[in-house]
Amino acid sequence: MSTEPEAGDATGAPTPHHYRVKPSFLAGLVVYAAYLAVFYTTWAVNDVDYDNIGKTVESAKLHYAFPTLFGGITIVILVTAFGWWKPSLFDKERSGPRWAWIGVVLMILFAVVAYLKTDLDNVTGELLLWSVLGAIGVGFGEEMITRGSMVVGLRSKHDEHKVWLYSSLLFAALHAPNAFFGENVAGMLGQLVSTFIIGGFFFAIRRLSGTLILCMFLHGFWDSSVFLPRASGVTASFVPFLLYPVAIVVTWAVVRRNGRTQMSPEGAAIASPAGGPGGSAAAAP
Repeated sequence: MSTEPEAGDATGAPTPHHYRVKPSFLAGLVVYAAYLAVFYTTWAVNDVDYDNIGKTVESAKLHYAFPTLFGGITIVILVTAFGWWKPSLFDKERSGPRWAWIGVVLMILFAVVAYLKTDLDNVTGELLLWSVLGAIGVGFGEEMITRGSMVVGLRSKHDEHKVWLYSSLLFAALHAPNAFFGENVAGMLGQLVSTFIIGGFFFAIRRLSGTLILCMFLHGFWDSSVFLPRASGVTASFVPFLLYPVAIVVTWAVVRRNGRTQMSPEGAAIASPAGGPGGSAAAAP
């Protein structure tokens, strides 16, 4: 069955995309749960020690790259079967103030600062290879299950404010099982807060740019900037924490712009808060 969207109707309202599986939260949850099942099964089989992930070539391969890449294959199979690729990766409309792009710039800048601290004498070609593959896997996998297919499912029923909230909560929740693999409870609870903030920020970037692909790149780039310096024996930097207040401000600015607007699964406005047809939400000052 074709997965190309139809043209709008005579009133200009968006018409439904052709899907093999109708968008719903439950369908999005299937992709989310399947990825996590594969991911954490891989961790369990390879006896992961959370505090040492990525510090050796073997760990970077078995505990960082393999789980995300195997999970990514699962996503490809399911999203293809559902016919959800285009709406998962692209929105028809963008939303948010142009100044919010400063958040993207700062994220890249802070990540580069972290990379510069890496002790290259302790990074072998093999360690770099598996770290890069892990970064690609985590960027693709975690973005697809929370701000890709999950957004498509949530938009079938909820306005953008709830889509942001629920997708960010689910992104935070996927890190909770880390406590079963060696992360202390206090660290896990702190991670739930930080990942909720960053998850909301990535949602804002999707709305601002109109594509999940930028989120995938930034997620992998940021994640690797944490793991690679640590793998080289460098003490964790405080610099990444400077992003969190920026992320909160940017997320608030983007989500409030059209937070109460109902969007179609394809990312086109259906109705304004008052119930009228939604207009263009392209980025503006």
